[in-house]
Amino acid sequence: MTLAAFRRPDLVVETKPDLTPVTEADRRVEEALRAELARYRAGDAIIGEEGGSTGSGRRRWIIDPIDGTKKFRARHPVWATLLALEVDGVLEVGVASAPALGRRWWAGRGLGAFAGAPGAPASAGAPIRVSAVAALGDAQLSYAGLAGWDAAGRVDGLIGAGPAVLALPGFR
Repeated sequence: MTLAAFRRPDLVVETKPDLTPVTEADRRVEEALRAELARYRAGDAIIGEEGGSTGSGRRRWIIDPIDGTKKFRARHPVWATLLALEVDGVLEVGVASAPALGRRWWAGRGLGAFAGAPGAPASAGAPIRVSAVAALGDAQLSYAGLAGWDAAGRVDGLIGAGPAVLALPGFR
């Protein structure tokens, strides 16, 4: 659904009360995911970025239909649909699907983490792991903006790390 809406010239985009964008695709995808969960997991709670919280119980599904709506709206392929399952307050499984990049990542508690192509069987996924980079100077830093860092009171930490990280031009 997201890929069908991506780069569509007539995509409807609105501004939410928190001043972030939401597209008709965000809403349709979350509605479709909620409908599937209601069909197969009717007793589970759901929290979604667009539809808020519904239900209660030990199991809670967490949905972000399009993480990176600003990129989606600007027709850049770096966005994903995120889905996670929390049981008794502990995250148990998560999936990030980036169809415009042809990638999907998933992990399960005690099962490992994997990467593959959207639509491919889970058994075709390749194991992934945390980077082996040990020195900050060998790392790369990527971020989408300072607003979230500022809201968390961490802009100074981000800027302070700059000189040690190779990916920030102008710091060396």
